[in-house]
Amino acid sequence: MRRYLRFVVLVTTPILICLIFFGCEAKNRKFHIGVLQWTEKIQAFNKTYKGVLDGLNDKGYRQGINLEIDYRNAGQDKNLALKIARGFVKKDVDLIVALGTGSSLAALEATQKEQIPIVFSIVGAPKATGIIRDYDDPGRNITGVSMKVPVKEQFEIIKEVLPGVKKLGIIYCTDMSQAVATGKEAAAVAPEFGWTQLTVSFPKEELPQLQKMAQSLAQKVDAIYIPTDPILGLPKNLGTITRISDEYKIPVVVVTEKFVEAGGLMSVHCDFYEIGRQAAGPIVQVLTGVDAQTIPSQKPIINRISLNLKKAQELNLEIKRNVILKADNIFD
Repeated sequence: MRRYLRFVVLVTTPILICLIFFGCEAKNRKFHIGVLQWTEKIQAFNKTYKGVLDGLNDKGYRQGINLEIDYRNAGQDKNLALKIARGFVKKDVDLIVALGTGSSLAALEATQKEQIPIVFSIVGAPKATGIIRDYDDPGRNITGVSMKVPVKEQFEIIKEVLPGVKKLGIIYCTDMSQAVATGKEAAAVAPEFGWTQLTVSFPKEELPQLQKMAQSLAQKVDAIYIPTDPILGLPKNLGTITRISDEYKIPVVVVTEKFVEAGGLMSVHCDFYEIGRQAAGPIVQVLTGVDAQTIPSQKPIINRISLNLKKAQELNLEIKRNVILKADNIFD
């Protein structure tokens, strides 16, 4: 028995030494990372990026020490995102961090020939938009952390807050693939809650007609749901929808805390800072030599409920105490 134990120690010790060695070597080496952020105009993207940096810092990866970070903002421009991603490929970065659906799709297109690993975050519908084939099998050189909270989970809270809803309006811009995916998901799930749904979808060039579209929708429904849509999430566009819906006393359900603060009634959403920190995990795995294609993509570990009680009062809505107690963020 003693001989057997010695044999095990002799075999496993070199393996352990190798694992420790390569882990230390990864931290001692300086990696070049390209960060492609879809927009800086929506605070959620900035929070996610900060979460990524803080998560990497906690794991011993620091900018200027063992990380060289090349940060670029695409400004919600698909062509610019692709140009930036191709620039990262030419620079032969070790990894591309893609923040946003548009950024992730651009990074995938740019790396079709040069299989540079990609880690995504703040993506609303990675499967439906073709970023990954499945959470356990991405199908390509990509992995990451989705921001997606299933629509059904969001609607369960809506049912509690707004039990009188019979007709649900859904509005989104078709230029954003994640908006189309989550908008269609919402339309499919609404009947499960006994709601009739009315969807208004339109291309970006019809944004000048947003006020008329919102007005027409507000006249026909009991509540309006805006899915994951970076275009309608811009302050001007969100402001137009909430202003019109307020006139008709129609609550607007959104997908981020910031949108609740800006005038929406409520949201069930991920914590954007935390999904950034969560994404640091697969980033470090890739930097230590793990193939991105073998790393399962993740859904948010932490979800939040945000309520705008001031808005509820303005709309003459009574929010049950048990719902208020569930809320993580309350605006009053």
